[in-house]
Amino acid sequence: MRRASNNTAIMTANPTVNLPFDLATVRTKLDDKTLKRTKDRIFGLKEAPTYFPTEEEFRDPLNYIEKISPEAEQYGIIKIVPPENYHPTFSLKTETFRFKTRLQKLNSMEGETRTNVNYLEQLTKYHILAGKPIGKIPQLDKRPIDLYKLKNEVALRGGVQEVTRLKKWAEIGRALGYARKQCTSMSNALKSAYTKVVLPYEIWYANHKDDVEQILKKGDVPSINNPEGSSSSVDSDICEICSKNENEDKLLLCDGCNRGYHTYCLKPRLTSIPKTDWYCIQCLAAVGKDYGFEEGEEYSLTTFQEVCDKFKKEWFEKLLGQKNPSVTEEECENEFWRLVENPHETCEVEYGADLHSTQHGSGFLTAEQMPKDAFDPWNLNVIPVAPQSLFTHIRTDISGMMIPWLYIGMCFSAFCWHNEDHYTYSINYMHWGETKTWYGIPGSDANKFEDTMKKAVPELFEQQPDLLFQLVTMLSPGRLLKENVQVYAVDQRPGQFVVTFPKAYHSGFNHGFNFCEAVNFAPSDWVRHGLECVKRYKEFKKQPCFSHDELLVTAAQNIKSKEHNDWLLEGLAEMQTRELKDRSVARSRRIKEERMKRSEEQTEESQCLYCNCFNYLSYIGCQCTDKVVCADHISELCNCNDSSRTLYLRLTDEELMELVQNVTGTDSSSSDWLQKLEKAMASHPAPSLKSLKELLKEGYESNAPEDSLETLNDYIEAAERWIVEAEKLLNNKKDSPQSSSPQKNKSERAKDLIDKAATIDYELPHVEKIKTYHDLLEDLSKMMTDEILESNDLETMTSFYDSGCRLRDDSERFKRLRTTVESLAWEKLAQTTLSQPFNPKTARMCIKQAEYYKIENESLLNRLLKFEQTGNSLLQRIDNICKGKEKISLDEEEAILHLAREPGIEIRPMALDEDGNPLNEDGSLSIELETNVFSRLRNNFAKSKNTLEELQDVLRKQCRLPFITDRPSLADAQHYLALCREVCFKSDMITELSDEVARVTKWNEKVRLVFMNGRQKSLGVVLKETLNNVKHITKSKGEPSLWCICRKAESGLMVECDICHEWYHNSCVKVPRNVVRSSSSYICPICSPEGLKILP
Repeated sequence: MRRASNNTAIMTANPTVNLPFDLATVRTKLDDKTLKRTKDRIFGLKEAPTYFPTEEEFRDPLNYIEKISPEAEQYGIIKIVPPENYHPTFSLKTETFRFKTRLQKLNSMEGETRTNVNYLEQLTKYHILAGKPIGKIPQLDKRPIDLYKLKNEVALRGGVQEVTRLKKWAEIGRALGYARKQCTSMSNALKSAYTKVVLPYEIWYANHKDDVEQILKKGDVPSINNPEGSSSSVDSDICEICSKNENEDKLLLCDGCNRGYHTYCLKPRLTSIPKTDWYCIQCLAAVGKDYGFEEGEEYSLTTFQEVCDKFKKEWFEKLLGQKNPSVTEEECENEFWRLVENPHETCEVEYGADLHSTQHGSGFLTAEQMPKDAFDPWNLNVIPVAPQSLFTHIRTDISGMMIPWLYIGMCFSAFCWHNEDHYTYSINYMHWGETKTWYGIPGSDANKFEDTMKKAVPELFEQQPDLLFQLVTMLSPGRLLKENVQVYAVDQRPGQFVVTFPKAYHSGFNHGFNFCEAVNFAPSDWVRHGLECVKRYKEFKKQPCFSHDELLVTAAQNIKSKEHNDWLLEGLAEMQTRELKDRSVARSRRIKEERMKRSEEQTEESQCLYCNCFNYLSYIGCQCTDKVVCADHISELCNCNDSSRTLYLRLTDEELMELVQNVTGTDSSSSDWLQKLEKAMASHPAPSLKSLKELLKEGYESNAPEDSLETLNDYIEAAERWIVEAEKLLNNKKDSPQSSSPQKNKSERAKDLIDKAATIDYELPHVEKIKTYHDLLEDLSKMMTDEILESNDLETMTSFYDSGCRLRDDSERFKRLRTTVESLAWEKLAQTTLSQPFNPKTARMCIKQAEYYKIENESLLNRLLKFEQTGNSLLQRIDNICKGKEKISLDEEEAILHLAREPGIEIRPMALDEDGNPLNEDGSLSIELETNVFSRLRNNFAKSKNTLEELQDVLRKQCRLPFITDRPSLADAQHYLALCREVCFKSDMITELSDEVARVTKWNEKVRLVFMNGRQKSLGVVLKETLNNVKHITKSKGEPSLWCICRKAESGLMVECDICHEWYHNSCVKVPRNVVRSSSSYICPICSPEGLKILP
């Protein structure tokens, strides 16, 4: 029931008066038994429990909810069906009620689908940015390819090169849901889609990743949906890159933010102004960053009902293929999730959500309207202020949580995953309408849910770290169940309540037009959840609704009874410990203290400038500002010294202690606690740290002497620090990079821990392990003598190296040994690499190892670099020759084969240059290539020769045959031209063939231009018709009494051409009858080819 935003629609000052809404047109009461589901739920979801209270149990809602909580809380949500005699009056003034909706695009709500849609939008805008817009998404098996999933699947398998090398495109196709039987070209289609659409963007993003991330971090960057979001004005006449206003005809304006860019300043540069919308890198980076629900239209209940009923009727008529279909709840639920999870189908609906009842009215009677003899404890205006509700102890205005909110749904309108403000309970009642389906996750699985969300849509969390607070993201229950998150479902119908429990995430959707009302409440068992939520708000700097400490203090001052107040005792004890700890932080910095003034106490609590938490009991201020901070963020307040700051207290330490003691009803002496402490410290074995912490907590509650508490606290902290350091050492955990102390090696750290353990009179764990570890490190250090380190005996040093790695030794002696071993091993690998046929991966790996190990043998490294550079250059040239990109003469064949000679054919000792590089007899660098390179080159030469021989036969023999029909066709010529593109050799015959193909193509175009003349038939059909007409006309030449273009006898109305005096049938030339009978002059189509001419 938490609100998605503060943009709540309010009624106009002079509302339009409508006819009262007819409740007879909607469902107002339903029996669950008549609507039992006949099939299992989608995703195999289990039902949350439904409770049927008796009339006696129904008299006290909070007591009843407390009674069922031990069981119900395990589900997160439950449904309560009231007794049959419960019929609250629907009291909303429907004549004046009007509301505004929110627009919801279903496939943008689901987290993974929104990520998919965002990625598609980024792809589209990138290709527009690059000047090569994509017309439509590539399709396979008559459906669009999921490019986002394709990108992830390729990345999962090591990238496009690895996928192509290992031939895994078919495997990716199966992962995307395609079958080779239905898609014979599946692998080629997926590879083509990736290389043409996805890969260019991924390469661009990799090169501009730092720029994009910097843009996303800026708060003043305008987004595509909010061009005015920039804090500074945008001058569209100046290029954002070169900051010049010259060459305005080359200045391209972004359609998202209206910033200007010269086409030649862009990377890649554009040769012309795009004809479609164009977006800059800033707008491309901002895709999805500003996602939220837009505002819809204003409606009355009657007008919105018409919209809802029309939408649902038309949607399911189209889906089910029948008029006025009866839609089951299963069909509606299945269709909802289909739409939510489909990135290529957009369905937009409207939802009248978060309507404040003080502005719009409530469906229940208000407290003033309720008759005294007909009090309804389940009235949502009553529950938040019931005596058991802790909201009654909050003095500040929290009407947003204590006043009901209205929700008017239509088919498929939804509320996204969220839990309630301050982890409170919520209760929702459906006054009338169609079913609302809820999904709930118990509070015990909240952390697992959040982890799953972050795992499913990491891109959205990168853009919006507080995404879970925004109520704009769905995630399929099926995905959650796969991650072992418990999810339950329940269907709410008219006259039924749904209750959500603290910390429970919930979401849902509506099956059609309905009217619900909801409110929060907080019984006593909520306090511990509320404190947890306050800490979470502080972490994310989220604005809280009220002060948790104020609630506890006010409750302690107002509640007179000392019984059944365990919740208050627990809350006050935690508050006191936390507050005293915060004050000690300020006091340790010698900040002066001052009591809050009475006027300050009566105003709203000051909030921390940094984390927004309420500072009810104390806060820190400064002379230079009116802002205040909590004890955790003193350094964020200002740059002044602590002497200028003040700690303001609402209650002194003594008053705080007195408040707690008044609730406990005791004033116990600290002597009992001191005896417990003395006994605990003298016991053998020593008490556990947990028991000591409990004793410390009890000491604070008993107002024990401060020095004793500090001593015990220091003792506990020292023991905990020792254990943490010991576990870091044994588990090989690194110290935080913020540590300012000089780093010691592991042997020194182990010695320090052994010495500290002797000073702590406590049986610490891991002591023996630390001693053993220290002894092993010392023994290894003694065995690594200078003689061994300087011997260059790789086998012996490797043995010590392996031992040191197992012990994770980091001493200077071992580092020296490691450097020597790694250097010798690398030199051996480098020599092997240089002596073998050139392999680019092996050479690159060897060079990378040199960089990683920081090898100092520059001579050998330079040889490797030259070896790689020359080898790659040679491979590139051979590849260009094989692909026909570089053509050589036939005379150069032997020279090229010599460059890529096959190992084994030419084995001889090689001369070395001054750097030790092998030289050929002519002084050039000698590199042997692998056998497959030579074989490929030789095969391409042979294939090219065969192609040229075939081409010679075609040009010199077949093209000169006497009969034209026996000569090769244009298609044959184009086939040979395609083969010639991959020919390795230069040849005049290729140029000749290309010129002939161009000439024939040009002639064909002329033929088409002459005969087609705008006709829609194929050229072959047109030529055949023309030939038949010629035969028909020439056949009748010279025969008397045959007229017209049809060459038939005179019949009907005839018209004579005034130029050639030929007679034509009126029906053949289609001249109006009134023109034929008039004295107008007529010119036939033959004499006037441009068209019919009728002269006056």
